[in-house]
Amino acid sequence: MSSTITELRILRNELLEAHRELTRLRIQNEQLMASNRDLSTLLVTTEGRSGELVKIIVAFRRLLEAHDSGTALRSVEEILINVIGTEDFAVLLIGESDRLLVVGGMGPTLKRSELVPPSLGTLDATELKVIPLYILENLVGVIVIDHVLPHRDPLNANDDQVLTLLSRFAATAIMAAEHKKHWTKIALAEVS
Repeated sequence: MSSTITELRILRNELLEAHRELTRLRIQNEQLMASNRDLSTLLVTTEGRSGELVKIIVAFRRLLEAHDSGTALRSVEEILINVIGTEDFAVLLIGESDRLLVVGGMGPTLKRSELVPPSLGTLDATELKVIPLYILENLVGVIVIDHVLPHRDPLNANDDQVLTLLSRFAATAIMAAEHKKHWTKIALAEVS
């Protein structure tokens, strides 16, 4: 009988050890599953951000390679619509006598005549997002965004980076494209 009790104790201890090992493995499995979920979420987020970056790169490449100001403006509009997520904006350049001229845009912001003040000094930016457009250090215009699409989150730091790039390159690309068109016409006229 004593050997049976000893065997039962040994089996009980082995069973307890197996139960502890099973508990440890369950906890480890739960941790691995949680880690897997976190990695899956990170992968989806990274893939989404990667897609956004590709979209930004393609849009800016089109902007910088534009052959005329119309194409450059369409590239700016594409960035505002597809990257920033707005369909309510206007692109204004400073014309003669420092008057702002609407050169592109869409939505109510573009259509409201009160949006277009005679000069930048009278532009009310309290409810509007105003992105200055520079060529070198000279202010040559602005992009005015009234709001983003309803299904989109508010503008964030990533959007601000894109808008900063637009601020630096949009006007230069528009003006450079117009000059390319002008010089191409001169070159073609000389060949004829």
